[in-house]
Amino acid sequence: MPAPEIPFIVPIALLEVMEVLGPRFEAETGHRLRITHMLNPEVPGHVAGGAQWEVAITNPVYVAAIIAAGQSPGPSHRALGRAPLSFAARGETGRVPVTDPGEIAALIRGAGRIGVTDQGTSGAQFRALAAQLGLTTEIGAKLVGLEGGGPMRALKAGEVDLAVLPLTNVAPMTGVEAVAICPEALEVHVDLSLCLSHGASPGAETLAAWLTDPAQDTALAALGARRFTLQARALSRP
Repeated sequence: MPAPEIPFIVPIALLEVMEVLGPRFEAETGHRLRITHMLNPEVPGHVAGGAQWEVAITNPVYVAAIIAAGQSPGPSHRALGRAPLSFAARGETGRVPVTDPGEIAALIRGAGRIGVTDQGTSGAQFRALAAQLGLTTEIGAKLVGLEGGGPMRALKAGEVDLAVLPLTNVAPMTGVEAVAICPEALEVHVDLSLCLSHGASPGAETLAAWLTDPAQDTALAALGARRFTLQARALSRP
C-alpha cells in the first residue's frame, strides 16, 4: 500500500529546487509529496485559511507568524537555506556573474526591461537594493511588475531583458544564466525556513529532517542556496 501523501507548501522561490529534490526524497524514503506552490507572503494566509498542510517553507518572518498564530509548534521552526538575489539573462555563455555593487548598478542601468515580482519577497528585496544603489527613480520606467513565476516566464519568452529572482530560481534552469549575484553584505538575500503543523505525520517529520540534514548541503548549494543560522533579525523582515 502506498504511503499517504505529505501536504507540502513550497514557495515559488524554491519551485525548481523542489522539482529536483522532491523526487530524490520520494525515491530514498518511499514517501510521496503533494506540493502546493505560492509566493512567500501568501503562505501565512493560506495556512490561516484552513489549508491542509504538514510542512511549509517560507521566509523566517512568516514562519514566526504561523507559529505566533498557534498554527505550528515553535520547536518545528528550522532554517533551510539562503538564496542570493540574482539577475538572470537568456543564454548559457558560462560568464562569471558580477558581484560588485557598482557593476550590479551598471548592469541595471544598462538593461532594457527588467522583470520583477509585484508581491513576492524577491521583488521587495530588489526594491530595497534599488534604494541602496540610488536607482529607484532612475529605473522606474523599465520595471515590469509580474505575478509569481512571471519574471522567468517573461525572460524565456524574450519579453524582458533581465529577470530579478532568487538564485534558486535560476541555478536549476537551462537556457538562462545568472549575470549578477548580490553579495550578502547588501542584505537582499531571500532566507527560507520550514515549520510543521500540529500533529504532523511521521512522514512530514522525515521530510523536515531530510531537507535540513547536512547531507543535502552540496545539492542545495548547486541549486542556488546555502545554509544559514536563524537570528532575531531574520524573524523580523522578509
